[in-house]
Amino acid sequence: MNYRIKNILTGIILIALAACLVMWKMNVFDLPSVFADVSTWGLVIAVLMAVVIIHSIIDLSFGGIFIPLAVIAIIFDKPLGITAITPWVVLIAAILLTVAFHLIFPHHHHWRDHKHSHGGYNPVSDKFSESFSENENGSVYYSTQFGSSTRYVRCENLTSANLSCRFGEMSIFFDKVRVPGKTVSIDCGVSFGKINIYIPQNWRVENKVGVTFGDCDIDGLNPDNTDDTVTCFLNGSVAFGDLNLIRV
Repeated sequence: MNYRIKNILTGIILIALAACLVMWKMNVFDLPSVFADVSTWGLVIAVLMAVVIIHSIIDLSFGGIFIPLAVIAIIFDKPLGITAITPWVVLIAAILLTVAFHLIFPHHHHWRDHKHSHGGYNPVSDKFSESFSENENGSVYYSTQFGSSTRYVRCENLTSANLSCRFGEMSIFFDKVRVPGKTVSIDCGVSFGKINIYIPQNWRVENKVGVTFGDCDIDGLNPDNTDDTVTCFLNGSVAFGDLNLIRV
């Protein structure tokens, strides 16, 4: 499901939520008795958490699944009869499950004809791990977890990049690359981490990143189209993290 379809789905759910709230307050219908102890804001937050969960299942972002589930459990703790374990036990359990599922079911990336590779990704380790590779077709892959790392790319025919950061911070510099095709695609996956991408001033960024409890910030305005302009298609997802594009 692409970025546009997810936005449409979210918009429809929010419109339905607004309509239900208005009709409820106008006594058009009554809520089931199970919701008697839940405030209006609690119901709104629960619906928003459900939207986050749907997005996160689509993107396979575990942080956007377990944490919102914990929030819903806290809101409905009395109807569910789990007040003895809310809020802290539920929140801690959600965080532990998020970490566990990220380690057991990491995102796998397949690359061919690697020019060079450094480090290794160990999906069952909670220690710092870094992996970097670049193939002859101008595709770059960079992954880091449980730590901080920096890479300077010197590719002469950059076409695409796949970046993944979980429970850590990554900085990658594209300011010295060449893009003969004038277009480049960057796919980012951020979970409980931060990615800083440094790009040239002449790159125009088309942002299609989905954000869940995080931020995607692009420095400066897009430049005017010239013969030297490069169009960068930014895709992926951010869950409980930050993605920053800095023009240098």
